[in-house]
Amino acid sequence: MSNESIRSEFGQVLALVQEQMRDLSNIQQQRSTLAVKATAADGTVEVTVNAQRTVTKTVIDESYLDDHEITELGAHITSAAQAAVRQLDQRSEALLAPMNERRKAVSEISGNVIGLPGFREALAEVSAMGDSMRAQPNTTEDNGDDSSFPTIRS
Repeated sequence: MSNESIRSEFGQVLALVQEQMRDLSNIQQQRSTLAVKATAADGTVEVTVNAQRTVTKTVIDESYLDDHEITELGAHITSAAQAAVRQLDQRSEALLAPMNERRKAVSEISGNVIGLPGFREALAEVSAMGDSMRAQPNTTEDNGDDSSFPTIRS
C-alpha cells in the first residue's frame, strides 16, 4: 500500500477519532441529566430513576387503595422502578449509538495505520472511553429530599 493511501486512511481515522472526542463530552452531559419516570398499578404508583439508576422519587396516588391492596405496593414500586431503568437503558443506548457506529468505522478502516507508533494505544483509549460510558454508574446522588417515604399525591 502506498504512503499516500496510508496517509489518506490515517486522515480518515484521525477525523473520526476527533469527532468521537468532541461528542464524548456532550453525550456525557446529556446522559448525566437523564431522569425517567415510570408508573405501575394503573398509574397510581410513579417512580423516577436518575442516570445513576437510583430511585430519586416515588409518588403514590391517594386513589391507590381504591383498587389495590397495600400488600402489593412494594411489588408495584419495584415494577415501576424496573420499567424506568429499562427506559433509561434505551435512552442511554440511543445517545451512544452514533459513537458506537463511529467506533466500528474506525476499526474497519484502521487496518493499515494500526501499526503506526502510538496509534494502537490511542485507539484503545478512545474505545475505553466509549466502554466506560456504557458501564453502569455506581455512584448515588442526594436529591435534596430528607424524606425517605414516598410522596402521597392528593
